[in-house]
Amino acid sequence: MDFDAEAVKKQLDAVVGGEYRPPRRAREILFKWVGAAILAVATAALVMGTLHHNMTEAESAPAPKKPVTVTILPPG
Repeated sequence: MDFDAEAVKKQLDAVVGGEYRPPRRAREILFKWVGAAILAVATAALVMGTLHHNMTEAESAPAPKKPVTVTILPPG
């Protein structure tokens, strides 16, 4: 079989793409996941802290005053 190198390269580029990206190193991937985990834990801590702060304020608020009942009697 006779293959034309340019034709094969064009066909390969059409299927695969023109650029080659070497695989990432394990260290880069590890740093990415560790950073994402730290960010997730910090966000969860912020949400929990905000909820805790608001709940303790609501629990320590003074009790609402009792409503005054008014009895209206008919004249006479």
